[in-house]
Parts: sequence; structure tokens; C-alpha cells
Amino acid sequence: MVSILGPKNLSDIIGDTFRIYKRDFLRLITIVAIVEVILGILGYVLVNVWMLPFFMTGGWIEFLALFILSMIILVVVAIVAYPSMEGALIHAVSEQSLGRTISIGRAYRFALRRLGAMIGAQILAGLALLGMCITIIGIPFAIYFGVRWIFIWQAALLEGVGPRAALSRSSDVVMGDWWRVVGIVLVVGIIVGVINSILGFIPIVGSAIGAILSTPVAVTGATLLYYDLRVRKQGYSLEVLTQELQHQA
Repeated sequence: MVSILGPKNLSDIIGDTFRIYKRDFLRLITIVAIVEVILGILGYVLVNVWMLPFFMTGGWIEFLALFILSMIILVVVAIVAYPSMEGALIHAVSEQSLGRTISIGRAYRFALRRLGAMIGAQILAGLALLGMCITIIGIPFAIYFGVRWIFIWQAALLEGVGPRAALSRSSDVVMGDWWRVVGIVLVVGIIVGVINSILGFIPIVGSAIGAILSTPVAVTGATLLYYDLRVRKQGYSLEVLTQELQHQA
């Protein structure tokens, strides 16, 4: 078991991230692969089976209509799939912190029970940030609040709160540590970017493999940082985490 609760510095968070990644490598990448493979197959079918025949025969009106419909389908599926996947990863990290064996099915079931709150929080945050970005003067505010709201899925999933409260809870844990959060997130992001860049050179499947291998690193690092902030500000403990997992089960 990796001890993930307790005040952590950058080195601790990165080290624990890769210890978790190494210990449950197959389960973590399987959680991501389920979504990536489904989306990949769906995209292939929509493009090569549904749209391509009209493109080849010059049916431009039909092709354009199917293209728009295909994009809508992919966006809707992604809106459901990615929060489910990240929620399952957050649950997996939480289970390991309690010394439990990660169950992929249980992780996804846990995430699906809070899926509405997670999607709602993402929509609220997205609309708010978009509104700030409409004018150039609002971009700095969008960056500021984008960091403040970076843990909305962890809050919605583990703390069992609604969409608006998830934004508030994320903002609370980041308050006073904005620059520290930015720094750690940037370091984790660079690591993830390097993994994706290296694997991106593999023809056809490189980007998908990169996402499957790097996403657990990104989500684990963010979740460990979320735990760290709650430990420092709320006295977060394994007992509280156990209660949260049981309450949402």
C-alpha cells in the first residue's frame, strides 16, 4: 500500500504517483483503455462505415449532414465517457490508499453513481470560463478560476456534493495554494506531455497508446495533490476517506 495521505511536497507526490502506477499498472491502464477503445471504435465506424461512402460517391449534402451528426454523437459520448473514466481512476487511487485491491467494475460503478454531478460541475465550470474568455480582459480571470476549479471531479465524486458545491469545494482547497497547485500541475503535465510525445510517433495508434499510458499519471497526480490540500486544511485522514467511499457506495 502506498501511503498517500499526509502533507506531501512535489517530490512526494511525483514519487507516490509512479509507485501507484507501477503497483496497479494493468488495472489503471485497463480503466483508461475501456474508454479509449470504445471511442476509437465508434470514431472508426462513424467515419469509415457511415460517412466515407457518401464522400467517395460525391454525396456532399448527405456527407455534411452525417459529419455534423457524427460530431454530435462523439461529443455526447465523450461527455459521458471521460468523467466516468476519470471517476473510476480516482476511486482506484482511493481504494489503494486503503490497502484494498482495485476492482475495475466497482470503480466504474462508483463513478457512474456520481456521473450527473461530475458532468454538471464540468458544464458549469466550462460555461463560466467561456464567459470570462469572451473578452480579452477576462482571460486572466479564466486562468485564475480554472486553477481554483481543477478538483471539481474529485469533490463531486468523493465528497458527494452537487455541481455548484463541487466548484465551491475545489475553490476552497486551492485557496492560499494557487501557485503551488499551478507548479505541481505543470510538472505533472510536462511528464504526461513527454509520454504522449514519445508514443505519438507510433503510426496510427500512437496517440491512443499515449493516452492510455499517460492518463493514469495525470489523474493520480491530481488526486494526490487534492488529498494533500485537504490534509493540510481539513485534517483529512484515511478514516474520513473510508467514510466518503462508503457513503457514496
